[in-house]
Amino acid sequence: MRHVLSVLQSRCTRQSLFTFETLKTCQTFLPITSILIVRGEHAHSLPMGRSKRNRKRKHQDGQSPSQTQDNRTNERNYKLPERKNELFVKYYKEQKIVPEGEWETFEEILKTDLPVTFRITGSRNQAKELLRVIKGQYFNSLVNQTLEDGVKIDPPKNLPWYPEEMAWHIDMSRKYIRSSNIMRKLHEFLVAETESGNISRQEAVSMIPPLLMDIKSHHKILDLCAAPGSKTAQLIEYLHAAEDEDRPIPEGFVIANDKDNKRCYLMVHQVKRLQSPNFMIVNQDATIFPKIRITPEDEKPDFLYFDRILADVPCTGDGTMRKNPDVWGKWKPINGPNLHFLQVKILKRGLELLNEGGRLVYSTCSFNPVEDEAVVAEMLRQCKGSVELVDMSESLPGLKVVPGLSKWRLMSMEGEWFDVFENVPKRFYGTFRPSMFPPTDEEAAKMNLNRCMRVLPHHQNTGGFFICALKKVSNLPWTKERKPVEQTMATKSSDQEETTPSEPESASTTERNSDGRPPQKRQKIFGYKEDPFLFFNPDDKVWPPIKEFYKVPDDFPVSQIMYRSELGNKKNLYYVSPSIRKIVQYNMDRIKFINMGFKLLSRNPSPIVPECDFRISQECVGLLYKWFPGRYVQVTRSDIIMLLSEENPYIIKFTKNTQEQIDKISHGSAVFHFKPTEQDPDPKCDIVFTGWRGKVSIRSFVANFDRQHFLLLCGMDLQAIRAKVQEEKARKKAAEVMKEKTGQGEAGEGEGDSKEGEGDSKEGEGDSEEDKVDSKGDKVNMGSKEETVDSKDGDIEEVKVDSKDGKTAKAGVAEMEQT
Repeated sequence: MRHVLSVLQSRCTRQSLFTFETLKTCQTFLPITSILIVRGEHAHSLPMGRSKRNRKRKHQDGQSPSQTQDNRTNERNYKLPERKNELFVKYYKEQKIVPEGEWETFEEILKTDLPVTFRITGSRNQAKELLRVIKGQYFNSLVNQTLEDGVKIDPPKNLPWYPEEMAWHIDMSRKYIRSSNIMRKLHEFLVAETESGNISRQEAVSMIPPLLMDIKSHHKILDLCAAPGSKTAQLIEYLHAAEDEDRPIPEGFVIANDKDNKRCYLMVHQVKRLQSPNFMIVNQDATIFPKIRITPEDEKPDFLYFDRILADVPCTGDGTMRKNPDVWGKWKPINGPNLHFLQVKILKRGLELLNEGGRLVYSTCSFNPVEDEAVVAEMLRQCKGSVELVDMSESLPGLKVVPGLSKWRLMSMEGEWFDVFENVPKRFYGTFRPSMFPPTDEEAAKMNLNRCMRVLPHHQNTGGFFICALKKVSNLPWTKERKPVEQTMATKSSDQEETTPSEPESASTTERNSDGRPPQKRQKIFGYKEDPFLFFNPDDKVWPPIKEFYKVPDDFPVSQIMYRSELGNKKNLYYVSPSIRKIVQYNMDRIKFINMGFKLLSRNPSPIVPECDFRISQECVGLLYKWFPGRYVQVTRSDIIMLLSEENPYIIKFTKNTQEQIDKISHGSAVFHFKPTEQDPDPKCDIVFTGWRGKVSIRSFVANFDRQHFLLLCGMDLQAIRAKVQEEKARKKAAEVMKEKTGQGEAGEGEGDSKEGEGDSKEGEGDSEEDKVDSKGDKVNMGSKEETVDSKDGDIEEVKVDSKDGKTAKAGVAEMEQT
């Protein structure tokens, strides 16, 4: 027993789970220990900590493995918590955030599930075309429909406050949409378009903050707490909103930051779907976000200040109760005060990084004034007139909001109320601080907290949200003025002044913060160590073959091409905007970069294209297709449908004009572009994708969801096309089986002419295989040649000529063309 207890003591110290004295006094532990000793178990197998062995404790209590598995299944299929919390009701009734006479409606709708909302993304022309398709093929079919359980389907409605009908609301929970047969087609459509980046399934209130930022194409934008990335994607979309064929890449950029390293990588998938070279994901603590240098080390230091900043800070999330029912049971009145100082620090750091004349939008998904108005009031108090609230109440016509509060109260866990800090007992000093309480009447008159906005769920069937916009009108009191320094970034915004506040490189700009505490040290970089971000030189030996093969113009910005492999061959080449490149070059050791830009080219050597080992990436063609004039083919709508619905259509099947263009280019990667004309007006948007020009056929290099999206714009359904293909394959296979049976019968009757029959049989087999497409292996057999395409990574290799039938490659191709 002493040996067992000594082992337990060492394990408790090592794992820091609970004290050894607690174990020693635990009465229920001794029988388990005795059983282990009698059974001769090793000491390290004792049920301790969070090890996998601890999960098997139920087996030792007499349960069989199957019973344990049943229990785990029951735990996974848990019932939703009761949507009830007396403290929540008591607290918010007293705060009077809900207009008089509306509390019962407010509380009732909080107990219902959140409806499905989504917005249409992508380029403006494609978004309008997709909206037309959605209305015609999906929404009209839901009119006057009833679900299996008798619930009538309300037709989808556009959000009245979102511009150009690009956001929609379906008054039905995700559960119904996933499980209903009537809604299955719509559900599959939403999933496919979300994966291709053309639709974003986002909560309605979450769309509001980016809309209030008034983003222009030249703005430098920072998202301080960006994960999971839905608002960041919105910011990138608005940055590219002004479509300009002559300048498709805007001057501005978006930097998305999050403290959680894992959430940063999740955000990559969300943002990469928009295919923009003007974004960057970094992994920093928002409270001490570092200054970004924009000058080389050997020059006078100058730092980046942002035109627009979004601070969607961490919060208690009681505005998401309809989406996250667990919040009902976890909500406590002290949750808000516990996050108050973190929110103040993030907002303060955001204002320090903001340009004079710039705008910062502060938001939370919480109703609590301690997390909302109290945070804003504290920063207005510290800024002493250098920052002011902007009235945004008329910015989104159709959006119903209630103004911010100037008075609120704090409540302890015991239900005690406090109006001012002076009435707080000393035992609560660690929980409640002066900045959490409402401002005085004199301060409130200057702050204009009524310009803040709170969205209540029962007004427009949404979640709860708090939003306000702050404008920096002058230098902050605790920062130093600096002399203007020559700008080395992109052209400054027209609405920005030449003089901006300057701070030293540390997170704080003075010896002590405004509250008298010493500044925090620069944060250490944790998480996965990223590969380096390296940039091309114009004389790099990899570039000349690419430039020659694709006929890239001389003025292409080669220095903006990035690669990640310091040693060995460069596998993938990426492209970033000039501003993003400068940020990386001057801050490599100061900031933890996660991801940026989009893929331009990927290495895929092919024996039939020895002059260039790189093929064009689908990510870049939407913006950069004009830089590849030597591999450009303009196609018609019928060409697109054939190219995207068939695996490897023969060149001779394309329209005459398209064939002439294809004949002028050699084998290898190419860009295919549909542009609406008077003769071919639909769809009314450009469609650009990459493909491979083979010897006798063309293959598109488009992901499955993108393929479905492009066909949808052309009025075709990929699923219906595939069903027809499968039917045709089944019919051909049945015909071949019947032919083989007939051939075997005839062969049995004419054994005397066996040699001649064998020759005919082989020749017939060669002909039947000539037009066969094996979509599973992505192989196309053409005569005696076989082109193999790996659709996953785009590798293309040529298989040796099959000489069994004595045909040469040239003869095989000629025979195929005749066929």
